[in-house]
Amino acid sequence: MQTFPVFDAMRRIVLLTIAQSRTLFTAWFLAPLHRPWAKFLIVILTCQAGLLPVYADYIEQNGIRVEFSMTPIETPASGSTTRPVLLENDDVEFRFTITDSNGSPIRGVYPAAWMQQRAESVPTDDITCKNMVKSFIGGSVLSQPTLNLNIYYVLVLNDDASISVVDPLFSFGGTNLLTMIPLASPGFDWSMSEKHSTLLVTLPETGQVALVDTRSFHLEKEIDIGGQPGRIALQPDEQYAWIGDDKQIIAIDAKSGDVKKRIPVGGGQHEFAFSPDSLLLFVTNRDDDNVSVIDVARLKKIRDIPTGQQPESIAYSTAANTVYISHSGDGSVVGLDVRNLKLHAPVIAAHGLTQIRFSPNGRYAVVINPENDHVYIFDAVNNNFTKSGKIDSGPDQVTFSTTVAYVRHQHSDTIYMIPMDVIEDQALPLQVVDFPGGQHAFGKSSSPADGIVQTPGENAVLVAHPVDQQVYYYKEGMAAPMGSFKNYDRAARAVLAVDRTLRETRPGQYETVGRLMQPGTYDIAFFLEAPRLVHCFPARVMPATELAHEESETVAAELLPDQAWQAGQSSVIRFRLKGARSGKP
Repeated sequence: MQTFPVFDAMRRIVLLTIAQSRTLFTAWFLAPLHRPWAKFLIVILTCQAGLLPVYADYIEQNGIRVEFSMTPIETPASGSTTRPVLLENDDVEFRFTITDSNGSPIRGVYPAAWMQQRAESVPTDDITCKNMVKSFIGGSVLSQPTLNLNIYYVLVLNDDASISVVDPLFSFGGTNLLTMIPLASPGFDWSMSEKHSTLLVTLPETGQVALVDTRSFHLEKEIDIGGQPGRIALQPDEQYAWIGDDKQIIAIDAKSGDVKKRIPVGGGQHEFAFSPDSLLLFVTNRDDDNVSVIDVARLKKIRDIPTGQQPESIAYSTAANTVYISHSGDGSVVGLDVRNLKLHAPVIAAHGLTQIRFSPNGRYAVVINPENDHVYIFDAVNNNFTKSGKIDSGPDQVTFSTTVAYVRHQHSDTIYMIPMDVIEDQALPLQVVDFPGGQHAFGKSSSPADGIVQTPGENAVLVAHPVDQQVYYYKEGMAAPMGSFKNYDRAARAVLAVDRTLRETRPGQYETVGRLMQPGTYDIAFFLEAPRLVHCFPARVMPATELAHEESETVAAELLPDQAWQAGQSSVIRFRLKGARSGKP
């Protein structure tokens, strides 16, 4: 399809003009174009307040188009997103939309970006930008950016009523503790909301749930809910977090922490699984040998379904659209169809089954049995066990990366790994490899939360070791961990990674959040390796005290007539911006 440079130039002006609007915005562009195919152009754009980026720009190189925007997230410092400037201490969403020459999104790439302050009077040319990116990629301690948009942070749930926040940027051989988050009592379980940038932690000793802001790593509040809150799980759409407490479950608002509903269920330990549309919640009731089905929209229990003796764990299979429950009492795994709530025939392994966890493809699960030191591979599509094997020392937790299942043990420091091809290929025998996950046996877990998690963007994992008081970094294929960081004499109950790297949230759209630093002029250096693209977007951060409070104004932008535009010749495009009501420039 033919494109016209004037439209592209106008589009950029529109984008930049909208980016500086403060509230409900309408812009009219009215101009004679001196073209036979058009006399007038009227563009009406209406955008709702709070959804507009403060800064937007784009670049095209080598057939690749990158559209970039920065949108403040509401914070106490800034108070509102409906304003025309970026302010210091703003939490900002950085978004890069990458498309090809046809406008098709480019998926599955791994862009990198950095924000670097520069002298206001010295613009950054292409050579300077490329040298800057080269130095950042090199990772020299002497050439660190003002803000790194390719980093993650490690959170460690401790047994002494605290959470450690660690920046693992340079090396895992030492520690770079950012902060300690104090809690009213030791945390038992946690769940993180990506949508609301909130970490929710259950505190059974004080009957509370703690809300932690994962942008600032600040404890927002601790909500009194009573009882002894145990397991917590966030439903897929992140509207509610669900908490188990003896013979009831509690729904709280995932953003505010407000209690929405208390629903009576059976007794004993509760585990949670959800339908992918967040319409149904399935809750195990260990002491009553059944599973409660909850209508999430009505916050009401539908029914209790007997499934087997002592249901211990529950997990959803995307391949079968079924939740599967493992039972320690009778050693069975039973499926419950999400569509019709009918039970599948039970499949028997051995007394003592505990955790069931599905691989990323949603078809194959690893089920562990600490009583007989066995692991079982379960096929959800065919509803059967495909293989099993004995591994020593009380396996008590399984975690998946994209390529490996990791199995932790109570009575050993060894971590066993089951490769995905071994799990999926029924012709292959169950073979495991291992690595030493510390200096001492892990001991009995004091939290059901994961003690092993995958690091963002890598085939590597973090291993929380409570006895060693360390968190180890292991990269797949190595014989031992590549390093570790100390946990300041605290026993680590669980670990998770807060991902601040650029992640693909929609096809071709890559986002992350970051906090702006001191006022000044900055370059946002963008790098894409394949296809290759390097560019620096300029941006300015203002002091928080200079936020303007003038009345919002609808902005009118008029394209001024100039000489006739000729194909193949450069032309000047001029706009006049003025208040639609006041008429002032």
